[in-house]
Amino acid sequence: MNFLAPLLLALIPVALVLLYLHERRSRAFGHSQVSTQKNLRSLPFIGKLPVLAFGAVLALLIVGLARPVVPELKQFQTLETRDIFIAVDISGSMTSEVTDPSQTAYAGSPNTTSPSSPADSSSTGTDAAAPKPKLTRLVVAQKAISTFVPLRKGDRIGLMYFDDEAYMAWPLTTDTNIILKYNSRTSGYSGGGTNFQGPWKGETKYGPIQTAIDNFDDMGQAKSKVLVMVTDGDDNIDPDRIQDFIQQCKQRNIRIYALGVGESWAAAQATGGPDLRKLVEGTGGKVMIVGDVADMIKGINEINDLEKSRVEIAQTTSFKDIFAIAILLAIIFGAIYHFSELFVRKSV
Repeated sequence: MNFLAPLLLALIPVALVLLYLHERRSRAFGHSQVSTQKNLRSLPFIGKLPVLAFGAVLALLIVGLARPVVPELKQFQTLETRDIFIAVDISGSMTSEVTDPSQTAYAGSPNTTSPSSPADSSSTGTDAAAPKPKLTRLVVAQKAISTFVPLRKGDRIGLMYFDDEAYMAWPLTTDTNIILKYNSRTSGYSGGGTNFQGPWKGETKYGPIQTAIDNFDDMGQAKSKVLVMVTDGDDNIDPDRIQDFIQQCKQRNIRIYALGVGESWAAAQATGGPDLRKLVEGTGGKVMIVGDVADMIKGINEINDLEKSRVEIAQTTSFKDIFAIAILLAIIFGAIYHFSELFVRKSV
C-alpha cells in the first residue's frame, strides 16, 4: 500500500496522544440502570469502548486524508528490440563553426533550434537580410540525431549529454518522440571540457562511455547493445583505457558507433583519426562522418543488421484509490462510539 499524501499520517500519533491526555481527566462509570450496571461488571472494557472507538475514528479519517492506494494492474510489453544509447558531446569545442562543405550542406540553415522546423512565412525583407547565426558542430549534431532516431522504430533508445562528465537526459525508451523532443534543445547547450575516458586514474568524473556501460548493466535487456556517440572526437583516451573499454564492451556485446562532426575526422584520416576511432573500431563499430551520406548509410545498415532479441518491459502500473474504505471504517467506528456512549457516561 502507498499513500499519495504520506506526511498526513504523522497526525495520527498526535491525535491519539491528545485524546489520551483528555481522557485522563475523567473516569468512566456505569449508567444508572441496574441491568446495565450488571453488564459493566461482567464486561469492564465497555467503559473504555468510547475512547477506543473515537481514537479509531480519528486515525481512519487521517488515513483517508492521506489517500491510500494499492497497485491494481501492471501491464507488460514484449518487444523484439535492440538497446541503444545516444551520447551527445556538448563541450566547448562543439560550439565551433563548421566549414566543411558536405556538413554545411547536410545541416542546412541554422536559423531554427530544430532542423525540422518550417520556415516562418511572415519573415520580412529586413529579417531576411539579417546576418545568419553561425552553423556550429552542435547544430550539425542535432540534425544527425534527428535523422538517426526516426530510423530506430522498435528499438529502445536512451539519451545523454556530456562534456567533462555525463548527464542522463532520458533512460531507455521505445518512445522516439521524447528523444526527438530533447534533441530539439541540443543546439542551445554549451559545456566545458571533454571527458571520454573517466573515471580513470586521476579522472574521477564519469564520461559517456562508462556511464553507458553501467546503464546497460542496470537497464539493458537486449542481446545487441549500441552506444552512438555524436561528437567531434576532440579528446584523448589513454591506450590502456581504450583496451579496458574494448574488453568491457565485448563482454557485454556492446558496439560503439560514432557520428563524427567537424573537420577533425576527415583531416586526420591519414593518421587513423582521433583516439575515439580506435575504440569504436575495436568494439566492432564504425565511424560515420556526418555529411558523408554513403558512410552514414553504411553505418546505419550495420546497426540494422544487429540481432534483435525478445525483451519484456513493464509498460504501465495502475493504482486503485482505497481512501473510501478508510472513511467507511471511520463511519462504522463512529457508530460504535455513539452506541457505546449510550451505556457509559463520564464524570468531569
